[in-house]
Amino acid sequence: MEKYCSATYDLNTDGSLILKASESERNAIRELMDDPRFGTSTRAESEVLEWLLANSELEYIAPEEIGALTDAPIMGIRNAEGEVTSAWGFMDYAVRSFLTDLVEDGRAVFIGGTVTT
Repeated sequence: MEKYCSATYDLNTDGSLILKASESERNAIRELMDDPRFGTSTRAESEVLEWLLANSELEYIAPEEIGALTDAPIMGIRNAEGEVTSAWGFMDYAVRSFLTDLVEDGRAVFIGGTVTT
């Protein structure tokens, strides 16, 4: 499993989840995006997030779990009972993939925060 990016929580400004990619990670993501089997598809996004999700408290969250009316990729944190307590989505998903932001800027911003039920 290749490590494509790391995560930093930027809670000091607006509660966003910021994914960061080093120069070598950016190059690896660029190569993945250049592969015709991947591009910027959800498959490519899943490949990039695999290491992060397997090695952190973050996981994929289905929009309906939090009452979101979106197809944006959403990551979140669950409590001990399995309830989503925090969630972040890449809200520019309709115009570009967060992979593009990682490659071009070395970071992708997921908007969100605490979930109330």
